[in-house]
Amino acid sequence: MTTQSTTGSRRSKVWYWVLALGVIALGIVLVLLWLSFKKPASQQRTTTATSTAATAVPEMVSLTNEAMVRSGISVTPVENRTFTSEISTIGVIEIPEPSQKTISARARGRIEHMFVAATGAYVHKGEPLFEFYSPDILSAEKDYLIAAGAGEMDQGHTPGMEHHADAGLLRADKKRLELYGLTADQIQKLGQDAVVANTVTITAPMDGLILQKLSQEGAYVEEGTSIFQLADLSSVWAEINVPEQVIRFVRVGQSIPIRSEAYPSERFVGKVIFISPVEDQSSRTIRVRLSLANPSYKLRPQMTFTAIIRSELGRSLAIPQSAVVRTGAGDYVWVTDSSNMFTRHEVVLGVLSPDNYYQVMSGVSAGDKIAANGAFLVDAEYELTKSNPMAGMNMGETGNKNAGEGTGTVRRINIAEQTITLDHGNIPNVMPAMTMAYKVSDAKFLQSVAVNELVRFTLTRSESGDFEITAIGKQ
Repeated sequence: MTTQSTTGSRRSKVWYWVLALGVIALGIVLVLLWLSFKKPASQQRTTTATSTAATAVPEMVSLTNEAMVRSGISVTPVENRTFTSEISTIGVIEIPEPSQKTISARARGRIEHMFVAATGAYVHKGEPLFEFYSPDILSAEKDYLIAAGAGEMDQGHTPGMEHHADAGLLRADKKRLELYGLTADQIQKLGQDAVVANTVTITAPMDGLILQKLSQEGAYVEEGTSIFQLADLSSVWAEINVPEQVIRFVRVGQSIPIRSEAYPSERFVGKVIFISPVEDQSSRTIRVRLSLANPSYKLRPQMTFTAIIRSELGRSLAIPQSAVVRTGAGDYVWVTDSSNMFTRHEVVLGVLSPDNYYQVMSGVSAGDKIAANGAFLVDAEYELTKSNPMAGMNMGETGNKNAGEGTGTVRRINIAEQTITLDHGNIPNVMPAMTMAYKVSDAKFLQSVAVNELVRFTLTRSESGDFEITAIGKQ
């Protein structure tokens, strides 16, 4: 018993140590995995933060008063102005679709006589258009008279049928005549006269212009054959194409004046009733439809006109057109301070006024001073200084010393290019006072200072002849 107990105790201890070692090994693996995931994330956050900090640094360049005068660069404040949008576009008069009507044969038959001689005639509602013979209509008229008690059965003096009328049948036969195109007056006259005519006269259902005469006198037609195309031109449509960049100034219900060269002294006003949801890709325009009253019928279909779309935009920030530097990456202006330090600001522009001022939606504030005339020269100076730190309008004689100490303000830090832009004073016999981007001999220098911080630095000429920062620290 003692030997077996001792053996069991040893086995228990072995399993205990195996389990303990397994737990320790698993813990080590988990810790290593956690460290491996944490490190890249930390590095990524550091890189992102550094990149963001570098991107957020403003783009700046400094000019002397002499350089500005020599280049003709002037400065003007950002001000508020009242803006009005005015767009001129060409349009065409069209026939309103709801005002068009087709006059067609309601039954098979023959056109006995045409009252309208040709296309282009103007007719009034109720005016006769053509005389029509139709066996079907004649039969319907006889049935109506019979139902009314005035037909052939009464005329034959059939016992018990005098002055007899079937109300239900009468209504059905009357409806049948209406479907064949007879007017209420024609049906009433038929009941009064109790005489069936050989032909029925078809009249105009509305005032309008005969756009098309589609049949001829004596023609035999089938049910549904079109005889006339009629249009009411007392109101017309005006179709205009508005460029996509200004469609935001057009709204349904807006009144738009139009001018026709046919009547230069008259003013017509249309109301927007439709804005197409689809853009014409070939012209990059959107179709807009106006409705115009045309009581004198002066506006004719396919007549051209000029539409003037005006919108009052109120007061907004304004800058001269000459102050804007337009690039593929955006629109920019150069904002300056009292020391002639220019900072590039991206702006969002609105409309351009007739006197060449842009409406500014964002990017500058009222009172900001911007480069007006010569803004492109400031931009060119910045690009030149960025690509070649030793170039620029501020350059002077550097003297004969290869190194010197100076103080200045940090204006920009570019970690990617390993440069720092300093607005510094004169360094005797080394570098005159200026704003310049310098290379640094050690990238760690860029992390020891911040933008807008006052620093003391050492400027040293390298073997290549360029100057670089070899020491820098907070002032």
